[in-house]
Amino acid sequence: MPRHDTSNAPVFSLYYIAIDTEAGVTPEQFESFVRHKGVHIPCYPGWRWTLLRGLRGERAGQYLMLFEIDDVGQRDRYLAADGNQTELARKFWSDRPEARELVHEWRKYGTFSELPTIYTDYRLLAENKKSTVADGPRYQERGPGEEPLARVIGIHNLALRPDVRADTFESFIAENHHRIEDYPDWKFRLLKGERGNRLDQYVVLMEIASLAALHAFYPDADIATAEAAAFAKAYRDTKQMYEEWKQLASFSGSPQIYTDYLSVAESLS
Repeated sequence: MPRHDTSNAPVFSLYYIAIDTEAGVTPEQFESFVRHKGVHIPCYPGWRWTLLRGLRGERAGQYLMLFEIDDVGQRDRYLAADGNQTELARKFWSDRPEARELVHEWRKYGTFSELPTIYTDYRLLAENKKSTVADGPRYQERGPGEEPLARVIGIHNLALRPDVRADTFESFIAENHHRIEDYPDWKFRLLKGERGNRLDQYVVLMEIASLAALHAFYPDADIATAEAAAFAKAYRDTKQMYEEWKQLASFSGSPQIYTDYLSVAESLS
């Protein structure tokens, strides 16, 4: 069957980031550098990034760079299929010597979002457009004495059941994701690995407006609150859709591999 057209949908690219603990770099030093200087590293047009720190799950305490790119065309203008920079990307950095200096300084703390860092580009298969989570910054400093705005990003790895074809699962999602009702201040997206190190791997990317919104329903990993149970009872068709999903593929949450990340910095340009 034909692939669903996602050429105009955003691309999500994930890069594993590691700090140089052998050199004595601490998480606090790294995050301070990124917030005060690293955020001024310019992005390609149509790109933005968020630095995430693992909150709980498989990669607790580890870092990830989440890039959201307007569409496939904007990605391909700057990043080749093999992960190398295009000529346009090389010119972008050549024209910005001050940016190259900042990248050089970043590398003194840890890895940067470029080869040989492990990464995957994911295409968007489905999202909950009814979610109360609006487009906007994932991390933003606020006034004196105020906690920064910091969204939670859950990355949940999925796998197909035996003998289930990819197009069968993807068609089910395309035809049924409108049945999903997210918790208030939560937003569901389903992604599929397209380029990089984890090809054909599905992930649920769950964007949550704040730690408070996470804890309202799951204060501990996979331990639901009474509010979560009441929500499931109120939206029985969503629960039924999830049961149908589980006949085709694994589902987000325990016992699947996942990490909930907290946003700790976001690009400014």
